[in-house]
Amino acid sequence: MKTFTFETLPVTLAEREINTTIPHQELAHWHDTLELIQVKQGQMHCHVNESDFLLKKGDICIINQDQVHRIYSDDTSCLVHTLSVDPMMLSSIHELYHQLILPIISDQDFTHIRMHGRNSHAHLISNLMDDLQILAQEKPSGYALQALAYVSMILRQVYIVHNDEPLEADHDEDLRIQKKMATFIYEHYGEAIGLSEIAQAGGISRSKCSTVFKKYTETSPIDFLNAYRLEKAAALLKNTHASIADIAFSCGFNQQSYFNRLFLREYGITPKAYRNA
Repeated sequence: MKTFTFETLPVTLAEREINTTIPHQELAHWHDTLELIQVKQGQMHCHVNESDFLLKKGDICIINQDQVHRIYSDDTSCLVHTLSVDPMMLSSIHELYHQLILPIISDQDFTHIRMHGRNSHAHLISNLMDDLQILAQEKPSGYALQALAYVSMILRQVYIVHNDEPLEADHDEDLRIQKKMATFIYEHYGEAIGLSEIAQAGGISRSKCSTVFKKYTETSPIDFLNAYRLEKAAALLKNTHASIADIAFSCGFNQQSYFNRLFLREYGITPKAYRNA
C-alpha cells in the first residue's frame, strides 16, 4: 500500500490492491473522518453497516464518519484509492463549518453514498483525487495550499450530492452495540477474554453477540478477536525486537504453538519468516 500525506493537513490518500491472494483482508472498522473510495481498476465489494454492494471501475463511494465498513474482493484483483478527510479541518471557519459541513456529518441517515462512474459528481471527484496523488508525488512549492483547494472542491461535491441524493437510512441499536463490543476488543485484546466478555461489553447474550458480529463484520466474535490480535502481533514482529513468545503472550495468546498456527493460516507464513522478510 502506498500512502500520501500533505504536510500538516489532516488528509490521507492511500493506494492499495485488493484481491483474494493477499492474506489477512481488512477487518470491519470505522473512522472519525469522511472516507471516499475510488475504484481505479477491477471491481470489489464494499460492506457498510448492513449494506453490501459491488463497486466497479470508476465508481465512487462516500462513507460518513463512524460507519462500520470494510472493502474486499471475491475473485478479481482491484486497485483502489481511499481518501480520508477530517472535516474538523474547517471548524476554525465557524460559519462555513456549521452551515455546510456539520449538517452532513451529523446526519444519521447519511451512512454512505455510492455513485456510478458516469455520474458527473463521481467523475469530478475522481479527477480531483487523481490531482491530489500527482500533487503528493511531485510536492511543488506550497503544494499543501493546492491540496487544501482540491479537498475543498471534493467536499463541495459531497455537499451537493448529500443534498440531492436520496439517502439509505441504515442505523439502529445493533450498530451502537457492535461498536461497543469492537471497542472492547481493541482495548482488551491482550487479556484473557472470550465470547462471554465480548457479549457482556455489549450488554447482550452470547447468541445475540454472534448474530450482531455476523451482521456487521461478516465473521464471528472470536475470529474477529483473533484477527485483530494477529494484526497487532504482525506490527510487533515488524517493528520491535521482542521475542515471538513474548509477542504472542502480549497479544492474548497463551500458547505460542497456537499463535504460530493461526498466524500461518492468516498470513500464509510463519511469524519467524514474517519477521525475517
